[in-house]
Amino acid sequence: MKARALRCLFSLPIGIALLGCGESDGAPTSDTIDIAFIPKTSNNLVFKLGNDGAQFAARSLNHAGGRQVDVEYLASPALDPGVEQSLIRQAIAAKKDALLVSCIDDSVANAIDEAVDSGIPVITYDSDCPNSKRVGFYSMDNESTAAKGADLLGAAMGEGKKTVAILTGRAGADNLKRRVAGFVDRLAAEYPDVSVVTTVYCGETAEECGPAVESEIIAQYPELDGLFVAGLWGLLSACSCSDTGMACTCSDGQMPNWKRAAKGKLKTVAFDSLPFQLTLMSQGYVSALLGQKYFGWGYETVSVMYDHLTTGSTVSAFIDSGVDVVCPNNVASMAANWDAADFSAPLTPDCSL
Repeated sequence: MKARALRCLFSLPIGIALLGCGESDGAPTSDTIDIAFIPKTSNNLVFKLGNDGAQFAARSLNHAGGRQVDVEYLASPALDPGVEQSLIRQAIAAKKDALLVSCIDDSVANAIDEAVDSGIPVITYDSDCPNSKRVGFYSMDNESTAAKGADLLGAAMGEGKKTVAILTGRAGADNLKRRVAGFVDRLAAEYPDVSVVTTVYCGETAEECGPAVESEIIAQYPELDGLFVAGLWGLLSACSCSDTGMACTCSDGQMPNWKRAAKGKLKTVAFDSLPFQLTLMSQGYVSALLGQKYFGWGYETVSVMYDHLTTGSTVSAFIDSGVDVVCPNNVASMAANWDAADFSAPLTPDCSL
């Protein structure tokens, strides 16, 4: 990840959608490639990171000469597939040259197909619409990463009969369905003494997901051994962070039921590796984190789409972003990456439980 782009990111409050941070240099010309970057929702930090990557890629391509690139961030605070379809159709009406979309659920495929049928190629990222006409999908391998999560949780809990719970987001989201399936399948295949006692769905916000963990999981299953969290929103209300998102405090009164359980026998493995989650790990609440390549959601997809449009290069159906696996023995390495705003180096040492 490019340090200059993230330094721009951390100079702004998280609440500001980074429309001005890293916008493309140079005035658009008649030969400008216009791309729409459409996330699931505007009120999630990871999509702001993705947009920053998209803007950085556009700026880099514009400095390199050739056709100019302009990336428009089209986002709504509502996690609503109907709204997302409207944004896609808005981009079609604006005659964008390409779309980059994180699908809320499979229903978004209809609008994606409309874009492709009108001559606008689409790459999905983070969450796919696999049955659509999109040309490619950029993401970690959600199923194999979740299987790794099952291995990490199994190692953290130790041998013997165990019970675990799953917290996930919107039921129709392709990436989340694959995470839950990958986790459950690995447990069934390799951990016959581990049983899943509940799978809880929430609205992918701190306001909905934190209380779901507290009341629907911990309060209902006080003897729980393990918790698998499919996205950052599951633990977000356990901390408060500064406007930049870098300095976080996680007091005992924030998600107290989960924190008391986590100081006992409960082990937690979660997706994402943002600073608040690193703080929770450093405080002993989390055993392992599975970090996505948020910046690449924008940087890599804009770069691949640019090559596709300018040279006719083929887009791979699946572009594997890789994953950062963070444990207590390498959490300092990930924290240092955030401090330096540079994620180009691998974490050292490797995760070990």
